[in-house]
Parts: sequence; structure tokens; C-alpha cells
Amino acid sequence: MKTFFSLAILTFAIFCSVQAKPDTKLTPAEVIAKHLESIGSAESRARVHGTQIKGNASVTVRLCGEGQVDGQVLIGSSGKMNLIDMTFDTPAYPYEQLRFDGKNLHVSQFRPGSRTCLGQFFLSHEDVFKEGVVGGTLTEAWPLLNVEERNPKLEYSGLKKVGDKQLHAIKYTPRKGSDVKIILFFEPETFRHVRTEYTRTVYSSEQRKIGSAPGQLPSASMQSAPAARVEAYEVFSDFKEEAGLNLPHTYKFHLQIQSELHPAVIDWAFDLKEFTFNAPLDPSAFTMGNEQKKEKAN
Repeated sequence: MKTFFSLAILTFAIFCSVQAKPDTKLTPAEVIAKHLESIGSAESRARVHGTQIKGNASVTVRLCGEGQVDGQVLIGSSGKMNLIDMTFDTPAYPYEQLRFDGKNLHVSQFRPGSRTCLGQFFLSHEDVFKEGVVGGTLTEAWPLLNVEERNPKLEYSGLKKVGDKQLHAIKYTPRKGSDVKIILFFEPETFRHVRTEYTRTVYSSEQRKIGSAPGQLPSASMQSAPAARVEAYEVFSDFKEEAGLNLPHTYKFHLQIQSELHPAVIDWAFDLKEFTFNAPLDPSAFTMGNEQKKEKAN
């Protein structure tokens, strides 16, 4: 009788665990549908055509140099076109311009033949910027706004612990594939998009792309160097309503390159203050002129 009772309890426990599992297992489509609702109504999302977001910017370098500079940022978008322009009051790092015109990614040079670690990261992995993942819901290019057209491969990975929080995780792979592993994270209570992680292993033959001058051949030491690991993540917080849309007002981008040749740890932080909608930028704003002119974010 005791054995039967124990088996009954065990069977009940297994049954309960099996029954409970589907409640926590979501499909990518379910997560995306709830996520879109977290941004705003379909009507509010549909009426936005041309977005400009301005605010304060700061950059902190902890490896590959050291120090912090402050400045301004402009995040602009119109359909699939998007840009992030930063300006700083220092000759060492006067500006950073990342612009996608719908076909090509344009990355500024802070001096002839030289780009920052951030610029080189996106130039080497331009698909993540072209796909509209960078910047999250702050841009109209955010692919989850039009997932049918983007047609990425989406894989729900369940709840993952990030810091002290449990977040829904979705692996995002662009339709044409990518060398970068992209994971999107959403709050379980609100389904707001709060984090994106990018990771990639870069082998010795490719490391000339990290922090090196364009066209430069790899040295013998570079060819024999161990593989490097590139890790980046975006964090979105301080959500507030703007014209019927619930958007983050604090945006941080962290880049870490674990490499014997070109190590780097850099953080960009944006405190977003001014949101303007239905104010399209001229298409030329998403390109880079030959003169590499600076457009101040103010």
C-alpha cells in the first residue's frame, strides 16, 4: 500500500510538471505579438513615418585606451533607413556616424583610413545594422515591426537569467544568415524588448578586420594569434510614452573584444530627451558624402 501511494504521488507530480510546461513554452509568434502590443496600438505604430530622437551621449573606454567623453546623439529612421550620429567636443573622438540608406551601410572615419572599434564592428558585421536590429524599438527599422517581410529564422529559447532577472529569449537569424549570433530578450511581465546580445568568434585570419586599417595585410603574429571573441549587448530601460508609443529613454551599447591583438572594452550610453515623429529626414542624411561632413546631433 505504501509503495502504491508513493507511485501515485510520483505519477501525479510528473503529470503536473508535464501539464505545466506548455504554459511557459511560447512560440516566437506569441512573443512578438505581445511585444508589439507593449509598444502601442496598431494604429499608433502605423501612423509613424519619420522618427528623430535626440539626447545626451557619453562614451567610456576601459580597454584600448581609457577615459570618458560626453556629447550629443541623434537616432533617426524612416522605414528601413536608419542612422546613429554622435558628436563629441574632443579632437580625439569628434564624432561617430553610422548610416544605412536602405542598401548600403556608411561608417564615418575619425581620420583618413581609421575608424573606431564601434565603427569597425558594424562595418565587419554590417548585416546586424542593415537588418534593423540595432537600436531596438527606437527605430522604424526594428524588424519585429514587419517580421513577415524580413522573414528571419526565429527560435524561442525559453526564460533565461540575465543578471537578477528572468527574460524571454529569442534567437534571431536574418533570412540570409549571419556570422553573428543574435539573441533578443523580452520582459516576461510586459514583453518589452530590453536587451539584445551579439556574439561571434573571430579566427586569426579575420582579425585584421578588428581595429586595423582597411586593406592592411595580416602580420605573421596576427596569422598565428588565437581566436578572438567579440561580445556586444544593448540594454534598453526607462520606458515612457511618446505619442502613444512606449519607448525606452535610456539606451546603452557595450562592446568587448577579447583579443591578444586588438582588445577593447567600450560603453556608449544615451539619455534620450526629445522624440519627434512624422518628421522624415532627407534621404541624403542616411548616406555619407565624400567630404565626410559632420552633421551635429543638436
